Amino acid sequence: MDNKKQSWEESYQKKDNFLFYPHEEIIRFFAKHISQRTGLTTFKKKHSNEGLPKVLDLGCGIGRHVIFSHEMQTEAYGVDLSESAISFAIDWAEKEGIQDARKRIIQSDITQMPFQNDFFDFVVSHGVLDSMSANICQKAIADTHRVMKPGGYFYCDLISGDDSAHNPDFSGEEIVQTEHEKNTIQLYFNRKTINDFFSPYFDIAEIALIKRTNSLNNQFISRYHIVLKKK
Repeated sequence: MDNKKQSWEESYQKKDNFLFYPHEEIIRFFAKHISQRTGLTTFKKKHSNEGLPKVLDLGCGIGRHVIFSHEMQTEAYGVDLSESAISFAIDWAEKEGIQDARKRIIQSDITQMPFQNDFFDFVVSHGVLDSMSANICQKAIADTHRVMKPGGYFYCDLISGDDSAHNPDFSGEEIVQTEHEKNTIQLYFNRKTINDFFSPYFDIAEIALIKRTNSLNNQFISRYHIVLKKK
């Protein structure tokens, strides 16, 4: 199973994905399902847990959503394939005061994560499941299901084949040729592949296709933003 680990290590060593601020769709997911900020130091609880909910950032990279999750009053965890990314994420988390950061932020293949069954209340994943082969993606979805509590919510986003370079209903794998994330895999989705990959494990609670167009040349890309509920 080629998970392109070396390509991802090279990408992070070049700082291709050194992102420091949370994605707006993950902020929206937190505000609806986990915790909503109401002031500088006040929050409105949206979950039903008695204690802090356990939240996993699946494919956490350098840790921006782990840090955000911690700030939003959760027990934050992260997992990523890249040793370089995890090293940075742990250092950042420790500086932000996350206890046991080295136990919570872990280098691992996401098809076989070192977490117990039914461990997490919520999972978030930005720009991850579409950056691997279809075979690995399906195994990662199955293992995400395994580590989540029944009824838990899972946010992820996926690149759509509905863009200016493909047919509207395109799905499939391509090797990235640009310098950014070079030699990694880009996995494109349509509604059928989303249903095929997720329906054995999750119900779709929300799905939106957001299109971004460059008005100078009319080139566009699209991403699915999905909220899933564990069956």
